[in-house]
Amino acid sequence: MKRVTTAVLVFLTLAIGLTALAGCSSYEYNGTVYDPPMPADEVTGTNWDGNEFHMSDLQGKVALVFFGYTSCPDICPFTLANMTQVYTLLGDKAKDVAVVFISVDPDRDTPEKMADYIPAFNDAFYGVYIPEPALEQTKKDYFVYAEKNYPKDSQSSLDYLIDHTGWISVIDRKGDIRLVFPHDAPVDQIASDVEHLLKGRN
Repeated sequence: MKRVTTAVLVFLTLAIGLTALAGCSSYEYNGTVYDPPMPADEVTGTNWDGNEFHMSDLQGKVALVFFGYTSCPDICPFTLANMTQVYTLLGDKAKDVAVVFISVDPDRDTPEKMADYIPAFNDAFYGVYIPEPALEQTKKDYFVYAEKNYPKDSQSSLDYLIDHTGWISVIDRKGDIRLVFPHDAPVDQIASDVEHLLKGRN
């Protein structure tokens, strides 16, 4: 009888040990991982509400950074709508997340125009205006491509689209770029990775 009891105890010990090991398995990110993480360069501009914006002020939060422009017909509104869904999925945790939309169109996207655009998605989002030539340096810092594309029948210097990079950079609480998502990444995958980073884990 004692042998049976001992065997049962050994089995239970092994089972508990295996369960603990399973619980310690490393998290697999959905986004493309920066390895090693890269410190996010400072971004300075004007938010849609007229206040100064500094990326460094967001340390302690997880930031989702996207470069676009308000006249964009598809990718930009689609991405901001997805960010709104990410906020919804995160619930109360969203207070520790910052969505940062940086305009690549300073000729048209004044802070006043951004004020009509960004709050339509979520008034907690940042909409950042950066004048030239500071914007050029910011694009280089974040590996962003953006170039005006004028239609053949354009009648105005302000009649253009902008071909631009369409990814979302994810910056952790320490201020390091950790992940990159395509603009059309599933919102549940983005929310899952953000939630993991909010816990301060690798």
